[in-house]
Amino acid sequence: MYIPDVSETFQSHSRSLVTNPSPLANATFMLNSTGVAGLLGGEEAMSTVALAQIYDRRKWLGWYNTPGSYIMGKHFRRLAHSIISDSHVNPQSGTGPSEIVHIDPALLLQHDGWSKGPVFKGIHSGTTLQETSPLASLLMKRCIRISGTQVEGRVTQPVNVTIARLEQNPRLQPQMKFRHSPPLHSIIPIAVSFTTCVICGLYHEWYAFYMILLGILARGLTCIFIGSGELTFDHPKCAEGSPPGDGILGCDQELVLLKGHENVINAATRGRFFFTFQSKHACRMVELCSFFLIAQAIAQLICIPQSGLFGQLMFVFSIATSWVYNLWFLSFDKAEVRKEIFRNVLGSPKLKKFIFPNRSSAVVSLLLFSCDRKEPSNDPKKLKKIMDGLLPSGALVWEIWKGIVIEHLANGQPLCFDDTHWNHRDLSSESDRSLLKTLLKDAETAYAASGSE
Repeated sequence: MYIPDVSETFQSHSRSLVTNPSPLANATFMLNSTGVAGLLGGEEAMSTVALAQIYDRRKWLGWYNTPGSYIMGKHFRRLAHSIISDSHVNPQSGTGPSEIVHIDPALLLQHDGWSKGPVFKGIHSGTTLQETSPLASLLMKRCIRISGTQVEGRVTQPVNVTIARLEQNPRLQPQMKFRHSPPLHSIIPIAVSFTTCVICGLYHEWYAFYMILLGILARGLTCIFIGSGELTFDHPKCAEGSPPGDGILGCDQELVLLKGHENVINAATRGRFFFTFQSKHACRMVELCSFFLIAQAIAQLICIPQSGLFGQLMFVFSIATSWVYNLWFLSFDKAEVRKEIFRNVLGSPKLKKFIFPNRSSAVVSLLLFSCDRKEPSNDPKKLKKIMDGLLPSGALVWEIWKGIVIEHLANGQPLCFDDTHWNHRDLSSESDRSLLKTLLKDAETAYAASGSE
C-alpha cells in the first residue's frame, strides 16, 4: 500500500489553492532595499504606540506592520534605563518596597506636542519656575490662537496679554488617570497587514510573508507591554494658608496672567505626567521588544530584496497603509485626546486677550489686572520684582518710572499723571524727562485698557 509523503501532500494542496504563478513573477525590476526600508518615517508610529496607554483596549489593536521599527526600537530601549521609583513621585506612598515605576512621557512624546511650558512668575508668592507642565504649554498655545482687543497707544513692538481665569474644577484630583475610546478606524491597518501577509503566503512570496508577519508580531507585542501602563497626572497640593497662586506665564511677546483657584493654577504650572507601570517586569519586556524591533528592521533590509516584486509591493502596501493611518491618528484623534485631558484638569478657562502697542504698557496692565482695586496690594517689593523680570532695570529713568507706578498701585490710586511726575527732581536732562513722560503715558494707556476688563 502506497502512503504519500507528507511534504508531497502539502505541496499538492498548495498547488490546488493557487494554480497561477505569482503576479509579476517574470519581472526583472526589483525595488531598492534602502528605498523600501527608508520609505516612511517612524516618529508617527512611535507616538501611536506610546498613546496606547490612554485608550481602552488600544493595546490589543496594535497588530499590524508599521514603518520606522528601528526608530521605535531605539526610543523604547531608553525606557528601561529611565524608570523612576514610586517613592520619588509619591513620597506619601510609604517606606516599604514598591514595584510601581514611572517613566517621563516626554521620552516618547517629545515630537508630539508634549513639550514643557514657559516660565512662570508668581505675583503673590514671588516664586519663579523656569519650566512648567505641558498643560501650561497647551494653555499658552490656546491663548496665542484666540483673537484680541487692540489697544491704542505708542507703537513699538506689540505684546499680547491674555487674562486666563481658572475656576475650581471638581474633576481635578491630586492624582488622575485618563481613558479614551479607541477610534474605529484602527481596524483598517490590521486588516491590510493580515490580508497582504496571507496573499504573500498563497503566492509563495515567503520572504515578504515572514517580514510582514514579523512586523505584525513586533509591533503587537510592543503595544501590549507599553499599553499595560497608564498615563497618570500628578500635582502637589497647595499648603494650608499659602498665598494665591496668581502669576504670569511667558516672557516674550506672549504674556498670560493666570488667575483663579490655587489648586488649578498649581496643576497647570507644577503638574507632571507619567507613564505608570505596576512592576519593573513590564519595562524589561519593553526593552526586549526594542531589540525585537531593531532586529526586524535589520531583517527587512536583508530579506525584502530577496522577495519577488509582487511580495515587495505587498510589503510596501502594508507599511504605507499603516503610515497613512498613523498620520491621520496623530493629526485628528490625538488632538481630541489632548483637549479631553486639558478639560479634565483645567476645566474651561475664561480667556480675554489684549494687544498692547508696547511692552511697558503691557507689563503695567498685568499688574493692574492682578491687583484687587478694592483691596490694593501693599507689597511694593513683589510688584518691583515682577517689573524687573519683564522690563529693563538699572537705568535711572526706568527705576524712577517703576517707583512712581508701584507707589500708585500700592496705594490704590489711579494711574493719571501730570508734569509734576515727569519733571522729577533727580532728572537733570530734558531727554530723560521726555522719556519718563513717554513711559508714564504708556502706564496711562494700560490703566485705560484695564477698565474694560
